[in-house]
Amino acid sequence: MSFNKCLYVMPECYVDTNLIEYLLAAKVNHQHCCSKVVGQLKTTFANQFAVGIIDRDKVELGYIKECDVIAQTTHICLMKHKKRCQFLITIKPAIDGFLLDCAKDLDVKLEDFGLPSALKEFTKVTKLVSSNADKRFKNLFKDLEQHWEISILKRCLLYLSNEKYHVKVDTLKEIFSNQ
Repeated sequence: MSFNKCLYVMPECYVDTNLIEYLLAAKVNHQHCCSKVVGQLKTTFANQFAVGIIDRDKVELGYIKECDVIAQTTHICLMKHKKRCQFLITIKPAIDGFLLDCAKDLDVKLEDFGLPSALKEFTKVTKLVSSNADKRFKNLFKDLEQHWEISILKRCLLYLSNEKYHVKVDTLKEIFSNQ
């Protein structure tokens, strides 16, 4: 199977990358931490369309202050840079807790995928480099895709990827309001 490349989409960690690639059916530009995502937005993509995806469990980045909140859910916040055609998606508290909460909401048992259901053990697995392409997560994402927040995340990412420089903020708000 051949994948499209969305190098302008930059998730910060391994399991985020796995999820975003699953949702977009495309390869994305994996970065190793929040500051590297922001660094790419400020340098390599300074004058280009881009989407950064970071956990919101750590120190607030200065870049966030340069953005306006467009819409948010319990776990997801979508922001747009005030001057650039760049978007930042934050997941709180972090991807691990978000996935566990989605699984709990849908009564999906992580053990059925060979994954631990306790946050501490689950986080250990998601932090492994191998979680980037771990089939267990891909199978989990398939079951979680019907969760309303993951559905919003997918529709938002697809819309941003398809429209790039022609994104309409009202359409993004509508995506978030259609739960």
